[in-house]
Amino acid sequence: MTVLSRITTSIAAATVTAAVLSGTALQAGSLDDPVIATPVAPVAPLAIDWTGAYGGVTLSYNQGHYGNDGVFPGDGEGELDGYGLGLLLGYNWQRGNIVYGGELAYSATNIEGEEACANPAFACGMEIDQVASIRGRLGVAAGPRSLVYLTAGWAAANAFGYTEGPGGDGETQRLNGYLYGLGFEHAVSDRFNVRAAVLRHEFDESDFQTDIIYNDVGADFTTIEIGMIMRF
Repeated sequence: MTVLSRITTSIAAATVTAAVLSGTALQAGSLDDPVIATPVAPVAPLAIDWTGAYGGVTLSYNQGHYGNDGVFPGDGEGELDGYGLGLLLGYNWQRGNIVYGGELAYSATNIEGEEACANPAFACGMEIDQVASIRGRLGVAAGPRSLVYLTAGWAAANAFGYTEGPGGDGETQRLNGYLYGLGFEHAVSDRFNVRAAVLRHEFDESDFQTDIIYNDVGADFTTIEIGMIMRF
């Protein structure tokens, strides 16, 4: 075979090889073809178990009324408002999506109000510096990490009723009563929850010795409460 024939044969073989490789590449797809990513399903948050003990701190704003519907203060009713800082301790049980339990709560408060007495030479006022309660809770797990609940129970307040003026004086009484309300709690981690609730406190009436005795003086207020809870 001559040199020319060998060159011609080599060119022909290279051409055939290139054609075969080109066909294979066309069948497999080019680098410019779009790459379709496999969709990844979102990971659902893990549901928590609400059963167990917990403790927490709360901050509250309170607004309401005091008086005896007569002459304390002068028109029989005065306004109360103030803040509270509290602690609570409780225990939950869970059955299905139903959560129930109880808790003890205590708040140091500065809930107060003062208005003119029937005698304008005097001011009639009330200060509440402590509020405690024993309350039950019944709720529904709303999703894997949230709880909506109702609460109700017994409450007590340390109340100082007084008059300011010539010979004015005051007396501290424990007012017993009850509370009820609605709340929402959400787990932000495996151990910590945040909470918000609206509570209504209503207390029995009591007599207060000031410059004179004022009978049947009571108090009630609505509480907006937020809290941070740690599960044990």
